[in-house]
Amino acid sequence: MGDVHGDLHALRRLLLATLCVDDDLNWTGGDSVLVQVGDVLDRGDQEMACLATLCRLSRQAAAVGGAVLLLLGNHEVLNG
Repeated sequence: MGDVHGDLHALRRLLLATLCVDDDLNWTGGDSVLVQVGDVLDRGDQEMACLATLCRLSRQAAAVGGAVLLLLGNHEVLNG
């Protein structure tokens, strides 16, 4: 998944569509691997909330044998 651009509502919709989270955005994906292909940042007002959500999910996934991998997109690289 990718290109949420700081839009927490879009991130929530994408995460729910993966079936790896519950309605409270807690990891339910077991040993699944979720890859966020970049562009979490730039444009939206909720960039830090998006990053915090993905980092929290990464810790939750790792605790049960899964993973959330965050790749850098062009918006992260150009604005880093």
